[in-house]
Amino acid sequence: MKSRTLCCLLAAVSVIATAGAVRAEEPDAEQTRRIMREVFGAIQRLLPASLDADRFADPALEPELRAALETLSQHSGRLAAHGTRGDQSFAFLSRSLARDAADIQRRFAAGRTEEARFLLHQITEDCIACHSRLPDADDAPLSSAFMDDEAFAALPLPERARFAVATRQFERALVAYEEIFASPAFDAGSIELLGELDDYLEICLRVKRDFERPARTFETFIARDDIRPMLADELRVWIADLRALGARDPIEGLAPARELVREAEEASPIRERREKHVRYHAASAALHRHLASLPAGDRRAAEVYYWLGVIESRVGRSFWLSETEPFLEAAIRLDPASPLALESYALLEEFVVAGYTGSSGEHVPPDVQAWLAELQSLILHASGEDTD
Repeated sequence: MKSRTLCCLLAAVSVIATAGAVRAEEPDAEQTRRIMREVFGAIQRLLPASLDADRFADPALEPELRAALETLSQHSGRLAAHGTRGDQSFAFLSRSLARDAADIQRRFAAGRTEEARFLLHQITEDCIACHSRLPDADDAPLSSAFMDDEAFAALPLPERARFAVATRQFERALVAYEEIFASPAFDAGSIELLGELDDYLEICLRVKRDFERPARTFETFIARDDIRPMLADELRVWIADLRALGARDPIEGLAPARELVREAEEASPIRERREKHVRYHAASAALHRHLASLPAGDRRAAEVYYWLGVIESRVGRSFWLSETEPFLEAAIRLDPASPLALESYALLEEFVVAGYTGSSGEHVPPDVQAWLAELQSLILHASGEDTD
């Protein structure tokens, strides 16, 4: 499977910090909070040092960094055990963070400090998607000290924006993105290519639940003289959808979210689906909120996971961490007898195989083939078909 990054760890921090507490079915909420404090304390020691390659490899700092990595690995493993009791996507992220924390610790111990540092920095690739699930409760005061560090303040704007999201400083992230969009130092083509417009949109809709702010920002961005006409056309559709959806009653629950996704899916060709990203993100926001309201293991969540998988397969951009697979897998495992289980499997197989297909053909690893076969067998068994 694809590499996973430390962003999974921060995503788990985000889920708990946003909710204000862990799910009721976890055995000891206070114990989980204690684990989170240990995890976050380790990150606070590691990330500032990792901004400078020489500092991260400084022998004088090695004992401190080694201890922080030990804490990170140990407590992320404990958090992964708790994550298995939450929703399926949280469980996926929790297991991933435990693997990545252990991997970073091993690389650092072996003297491969640049590799360890690189993995730490991959949080900037994925944290926007991981952290933009639910409305922000308090802008995470625990992490406010991160962005006040001089090393962070000296970072280029795009990295500052990503680290702000990684540390749940959402307002700072939005302001940084808006500075990027307005600055001639960043050409419109690069902004589009790096996915910064989508990242900004996700935070506005899913974290801030604000439709008007991105509409105004994109209107200003369209006025740039270096913007491609096709991108300007797409953004005009985004603006119209933002204004239309913002004027409606709040989108809550499964039914209106499902309808939004279906409307977006009807668009063709693929380019027109990109024009529907506002609808995808608005639907995703409603689905995540609905999922958070359901008890763990509730079969009604299967359809929620299916639509989240569809959305992620359309708007997801991260090479390092794709939630398309765990969303669709969760839809199958929760209710393999459902007609949507077949739909989930078809999309999952297509998505996974495409990831292992190149000019020399398909090269799906045996363990991935076995995983797909297991899920297919679950569906066949639930439907009463003979799997022999």
